[in-house]
Amino acid sequence: MTSTPHDASPAARTKSVLFGRESEVPDATLVDLVARQVSSRPDAPAVAGDGPTQTYAELWHHAGRIAAALADVGVADGDQVAIWATRTAPVVAAMLAVMSLGAAYMPIDPTYPAARVRRILEVGRPKVMVSAEPGSLAGSLPRGVAILDIHAGPLDGSEPQPVARQDHIAYTVFTSGSTGQPKGVLVAHRSLVNYLGWAQELTDFGEEDATPCFASLGFDHAVTCLWLPLVVGGSVQLVPDSWDPRPWLAPRERPFAFVKITPSHVRLFERIARPDYRAITRTVMFGGERLDAALVASLGDRLEGVHLLDHYGPTEATVGCTAYRFERSAVPAEGALPIGEPVWNSRAYLVDEDLQPVPLGEEGELVLAGECVAVGYLGGDEEDKRRFLDEAAVSGASGGDGSRAYRTGDRCVIREDGQLHYLGRLDEQVKVRGFRIEIHEVRDLAESVAGVAQAAATVSQRGLGGLELFVVPEGETGADLVPRVLERLRAELPAAAVPERVFVVRNLVVNAHGKWDPDATRQLAEPGGEGTRS
Repeated sequence: MTSTPHDASPAARTKSVLFGRESEVPDATLVDLVARQVSSRPDAPAVAGDGPTQTYAELWHHAGRIAAALADVGVADGDQVAIWATRTAPVVAAMLAVMSLGAAYMPIDPTYPAARVRRILEVGRPKVMVSAEPGSLAGSLPRGVAILDIHAGPLDGSEPQPVARQDHIAYTVFTSGSTGQPKGVLVAHRSLVNYLGWAQELTDFGEEDATPCFASLGFDHAVTCLWLPLVVGGSVQLVPDSWDPRPWLAPRERPFAFVKITPSHVRLFERIARPDYRAITRTVMFGGERLDAALVASLGDRLEGVHLLDHYGPTEATVGCTAYRFERSAVPAEGALPIGEPVWNSRAYLVDEDLQPVPLGEEGELVLAGECVAVGYLGGDEEDKRRFLDEAAVSGASGGDGSRAYRTGDRCVIREDGQLHYLGRLDEQVKVRGFRIEIHEVRDLAESVAGVAQAAATVSQRGLGGLELFVVPEGETGADLVPRVLERLRAELPAAAVPERVFVVRNLVVNAHGKWDPDATRQLAEPGGEGTRS
């Protein structure tokens, strides 16, 4: 993948702007692309899981049944349809059914707390909820949300008759964002098709290939693993249990085309199975969190010959909007890996507080523009107006076509290698007693202490809002770990950056999205749990 500037003027070359490659977007929706595979490869395997593998024809037929049932209850283009998103073939069929009607699917992770589910449904106001267990949800949904059995619809003679257009919303994924409240991100088919074409090139995915999907379907991390295989003619292996990776981490006769994982997943897998990625996959796609060189280096020869991708992107930028391809031999000794170059037909600007592009080599806030940008937030509000803007508002920007832009809130820099480098969140650069503190630097320093297997830091929601640090010991006990960690931090950091509390916990809890969960981890150190605090 290359980035070709639209404007080669000296002024453009001195500003922090990167351009994704211009590429024609097929005049099709995601449903159209799957339908082409149904027509050309009806008997090919499409979705594997706990039950029998479904062929493309079987998946399409089931989608037709659900589409007919949805139409009977009045679902039409522009509607939102919630789906109780277990990782099963019927759920994939339901998502196709919803999109075929021009509606948007709204995946609800069954592991979400009841209060969050209810809040999402109140904000999203879906026309109907589709579930394999409608009885278990009865009475627990907000008023006005009907429930449809995922196995409903005529048994014979139904095939989807797609009416979706590229400007229709394909899915709505909820993210808490900077407000802590669920916000529905609206992603159109055109952006999704653009992303999937780019992702296919990155992974070299073909008709005979497969990939596992163990991420929450309520998280757009799963979009790559789920839909890329099905628009290409390959297959997806749905993994019911996210927390038991051993079945799909076993060596394969034909390795997966790619495995998409978060750094937190990698650390979890290391504690469970120490997988040999050479026997599992051709490509490892890291995403969802900052990728440290030390983590990649720790996997050693088990990555030899495996292609590696650092894949970056907020939900508001259609799953992923930049990528960096590299090999194990090119991994530096320390620091974070680059996040690379933009997706097709998109631009990446680094700007100051006034939205002026910063000089090349200086850090700034990352603003994304072009095909990657989502339509906005469901319902729209002040946050929508603050985050989404016209590309023309990025003052001094070169090129562009008047597209929508999105302010990520991420600090980045374009270094001498010509790649985009992620530095951290603007809201992660916290200020404590007058000092600006990079949370990841506290974590990295703690992990350099002998006996610390992992560490993570966050801003406490208690008291004056100082830092909290969580450390996982390498052995069975970490009795003397807290004083040694504190001694190291006090020797290296200003007093304001030394955490007010240090907890020793047996592991860093990972949530359904594959990211570290500070609140759940903290519970391990509360009275009755396991842990030691300073």
